[in-house]
Amino acid sequence: MFYGWHMKDKAKKLDLSVFAPSENLSIPNLLSLIRLLMIPLILWLYLTRQPWLAVLMVGVSALTDAVDGYIARHYNQITPLGKVLDPLADKLTQFCLGVCLVSEFPVIIPLVAVLVIKELMMLGWGLRLLRVGQPPFSARWWGKASTTAFYAGIIIIMLFSDHLGSAGRNIIFSVITVFMLYSMLRYWHLFREKIKEAS
Repeated sequence: MFYGWHMKDKAKKLDLSVFAPSENLSIPNLLSLIRLLMIPLILWLYLTRQPWLAVLMVGVSALTDAVDGYIARHYNQITPLGKVLDPLADKLTQFCLGVCLVSEFPVIIPLVAVLVIKELMMLGWGLRLLRVGQPPFSARWWGKASTTAFYAGIIIIMLFSDHLGSAGRNIIFSVITVFMLYSMLRYWHLFREKIKEAS
């Protein structure tokens, strides 16, 4: 009896109504959806040996990311769904680029593994916040720095891997991994603080 009441009380706290379409119609969210739709195109362009076009599409994706962030902040269009869609588009694009390079450079596998583990942990932490009644929060500077390092490094490798050599590629992969691990640690501390505040 007590267990059933406790689970019912927790379910009340997990309010998903904030993600209703009627509450989240905005230009930034539309741009985030466009970025999600661009991911298969980027993958196809790279796998068909068109790296410059693939990088161009990554650049367009990054531009829409910057534009939707600017609009959301300056025109008060930040929504709960946007806080989910924006990082989701980022992470799926990163994973797509990682998959593109794994076939050519197996050395990137540990980096992709760190990316997957980090995002699964972020997902778990985010769901835990929702369960204790805390809304998702926007990305912090260390998350943006990790994303920037990833894109910059991967694009350099996609375009100039022949000139870098294995040593150059390994250095870039290592730098990206360090940024990701640092970001994961900082987010872990932030999530822990938010959960303590809620409880």
